[in-house]
Amino acid sequence: MFDSINLMGAAGEGKFPWYGLLIGLGMAACIAVAVVLAKKRGYYGDLVFDIAICCLPLGILGARLGYVIFDLTGNPNADWSFGKFFGFENGGFVGFRGLMIYGGLIGASLGAIIVRLLQKKRPDEQRVTFFQMADLAFAVVLLGQAIGRWGNFANQEAYGNYVGQDSWFPYAVFIDEKGGWFQATFFYESMWNLIGFSLILWTYAGRRKSFDGFTFSLYCIFYGAGRFFIESLRSDSLWLIKDLLRVSQLISVLIFVLGLMIILTHIYRARAQNKRIFILAPEDGLNAEYLDYEKSMLYRRTLAPANAPEEEADIDETPAEERYWEQDAEGYREKPLEEQYFGPEEAEKYFAALHAGEEGDDAPTENDEDTQA
Repeated sequence: MFDSINLMGAAGEGKFPWYGLLIGLGMAACIAVAVVLAKKRGYYGDLVFDIAICCLPLGILGARLGYVIFDLTGNPNADWSFGKFFGFENGGFVGFRGLMIYGGLIGASLGAIIVRLLQKKRPDEQRVTFFQMADLAFAVVLLGQAIGRWGNFANQEAYGNYVGQDSWFPYAVFIDEKGGWFQATFFYESMWNLIGFSLILWTYAGRRKSFDGFTFSLYCIFYGAGRFFIESLRSDSLWLIKDLLRVSQLISVLIFVLGLMIILTHIYRARAQNKRIFILAPEDGLNAEYLDYEKSMLYRRTLAPANAPEEEADIDETPAEERYWEQDAEGYREKPLEEQYFGPEEAEKYFAALHAGEEGDDAPTENDEDTQA
């Protein structure tokens, strides 16, 4: 336990920018783990970087935009300017004080749609669906959120209710501006996210596999449930309706229901089509009996060896009239002419007889074939 921890630092105040550093570390950790998962799943090598290039900028923009919109909605006295939106205050850059994770997820989802559209130029076997990208991304997002929440600690924000003048960390955190101890809700959520990351990573990268979209739906259920209850403890929430409805709690309920509906829809479709439910199925036993298995990369990568390009055979560019007199290690071969008249099988018999020392008159002719018939 700790009696006091203070890493508060905003770039505009001449202190070390812990918030930006921790957010950046969270992003870097997500990318590093995603690269490993993508390679293991069989996706093309640049997929993670394509996602990062399109999704990260839109995610940051969406997170900022979501915070500002709901701050203006719930707080009519909020003072926002174009410069402040982009992190400039008092003549200098102080960073983004206020990001909304749900707005970031919406922005990142738009980025995924862009990646999907750009994949039309790629070969069919390299194209990745929206849900396949979502599963890959949301398998690691909770790790980034767990790290990024400590940025709230550095900025002394995202705290809960007042607990008194004497307490301890991690139950509570001392807020300099308030002069007291408040529930460390940032820490609660960080730990919740780490647990969720471990669970989701096991379902995605473990030996049991599920349909495309399951990892995304599991994230929605797990994070939505945890965020709903943790948000109820916070004293600095964004309000949709003051003292009645918090923005994040409403969105938490919506994404929880979305995740649950995706899973229930899969179960219903599987039963309607007399298929097996493709949820946490042993990888070694996967087959077409599982609903949507043939649409997954797990199935497509089993076709890779069969679709691999064969080695190109040596091409003989010698004209046909010259090949008639060519000689190889076994002697003269008249394959082009014989195959033309007698077909490959009869020509093969002819060469066998020729190399055995039989006379050329013994070679099969059309009259011989008639006689045998």
